[in-house]
Amino acid sequence: MTEAVAPERLDRVALALFGVLASPSQVRKLARKGSVRLDGEVVGPMTTARPGQVLAITLPEPRPVAPVAVEVPIVHLDDWLAVVDKPAGLVTSGWQRRTLAHALVSLLPPSPLPDALVQPHPVHRLDARTRGLVLVARSFGADAALSVAFAERRVRKRYLALLRGALPGEGVVEREVEGQPARSRWRSLRVDPAPLTGHVTTVELWPETGRKHQLRRHMAALGHPVLGDGRYTEEGPVLRSQGLMLAAVGLAFPHPGTGQVVTVELEEPEKFRTFRERAIRRASRGGAGS
Repeated sequence: MTEAVAPERLDRVALALFGVLASPSQVRKLARKGSVRLDGEVVGPMTTARPGQVLAITLPEPRPVAPVAVEVPIVHLDDWLAVVDKPAGLVTSGWQRRTLAHALVSLLPPSPLPDALVQPHPVHRLDARTRGLVLVARSFGADAALSVAFAERRVRKRYLALLRGALPGEGVVEREVEGQPARSRWRSLRVDPAPLTGHVTTVELWPETGRKHQLRRHMAALGHPVLGDGRYTEEGPVLRSQGLMLAAVGLAFPHPGTGQVVTVELEEPEKFRTFRERAIRRASRGGAGS
C-alpha cells in the first residue's frame, strides 16, 4: 500500500509504484477481479487516481514451481539480484516446464532481505535461441526498481553477432518492428573471408529499444542477417547447423540497493571464434566463396 503520486490512470500509476509486480495489464486483470482498491473502495481498471489517495493492490500468491535441472552459470550474485548466462535453446519463462525461471528455483538460494521473492524472477526476456546475460530479481523492491529502470531505458545491453557478408564501419538502424519504433546501433569489429557466404562480419550491437527479435530483423534489413537465422534470411545460405550466432554479452544497470551502475560482461562465445578460424582456413585453401 502506498500513496499515488500523480493524477493518472491506475494501471499507469501501478507501473510507476510497483514495477513489473503490478504491470498495467496485470492491474487491469486484477481490477476486474475486485483486487484493486483506491481509498479502501474497490475500483475498475480505468479509474483515475488523484494525488494523496491510497492505492492498494492484492497480488495473487505465486504458484509453486518444480525445479528443473539446467546448467546456468551465475555471473553476478548479491542479496537484491543475480545476473545469469542463459544457454541458447532455453526459454526465459512461460508455460513450458523447462525454462530459465524454473531452473533458477534450485540454482539461487532465497534472498536474506525482508522483502525476498518466493521465487527468483527474470526481469526481462532473452530470445530462446540467443545465449547471454539475463537480469534476475531476488526481492520485491529489486523487481520493481529494475522494471522501472528498463521502462525508463536506463539499462544498457550489448550483443555480439556474426553476420553474413562484409559489413565494415558502423551505423544506426531505425526501422519499425511490428508497427512500433525501433532503433539499433551497430559497429563492425572485423570482416573475414568465409566459404559459402563470401565473408563473415563480427559486430557489436546495442538495441536502444526492446522490440521482439529487433536485432535479427534490423541486421536482415541491412542485407546482412545473423548467421543461423532462417526466420529473417530471405535468400542465400543460412548455416542453421551452427545455431544462432547472436549473444548478449554486456549488461549495465543501476543497482536497486545502492543506485550505482553495475556492469557485467561476458567474453566472446567460443563458437564464434571457432567458426571464424575454420572459415578462414577453408577460404585460404580455396573454398567456395573465398
